[in-house]
Amino acid sequence: MQILTVLVDDRERRSQVISELARLGVRYQLARLEVADYDVGGKYGLERKTAGDFINSIIDGRLFEQAKYLRETYDTAIIVIEGSLSDEVKYRQVKLNPLFGAFAALAENGVSVLQVNDYRETALLIYILWKRLQKEGTNFFVKTKKKVFKESSSIPAIQLNLIATLPGISRETAEKILREFKTPRKFFLASPAELRKIDGLGPKKIQKILQVLDTDYEKAKLLENGTSETNNF
Repeated sequence: MQILTVLVDDRERRSQVISELARLGVRYQLARLEVADYDVGGKYGLERKTAGDFINSIIDGRLFEQAKYLRETYDTAIIVIEGSLSDEVKYRQVKLNPLFGAFAALAENGVSVLQVNDYRETALLIYILWKRLQKEGTNFFVKTKKKVFKESSSIPAIQLNLIATLPGISRETAEKILREFKTPRKFFLASPAELRKIDGLGPKKIQKILQVLDTDYEKAKLLENGTSETNNF
């Protein structure tokens, strides 16, 4: 059975969630994540917020931008709110209407919002998701959809985004490719034999990648247009 590693955004390195994950026996690794604070197997993406930060993100407009990227990147997008929103609302004298409106908008767009008491419960949630993906017979690796990365001026993020646009390449595979070939250019110039060194790149994926890289653009357009015209009759 494959042991999954939870990716934790390195900006969370001082979070008490990490020490709790270690206590629960969760295997994790710090990395710079462009989207989400916690990545569980590439399927679950969790954004962690305190009750106060959640309200602030509604006010300054960050919430829905973050939620958009979260939903586009992960099969299951989750925003975890730590602490009591009721207490925060009373303390700051904020109306509940915008909060409930935000809950409704997030739900309509496929983003789950979960309220927990503290970092321990956040870690417990991650632990449960981690365990779910390790159940024997899970096939989420096949079903994980193409990852979408937040626009960034970071060179590593741009490199990941570039490679992950190719068919059949997930974020995890893109990272393996860059670790093996060091630069995107070396990857694009690699032979089929060199590509087979990457775990997760089988013959069919390699064939599709080479087809994308080597097919003449104009000829492909003419072929597609011809097929489209034929289908119209």
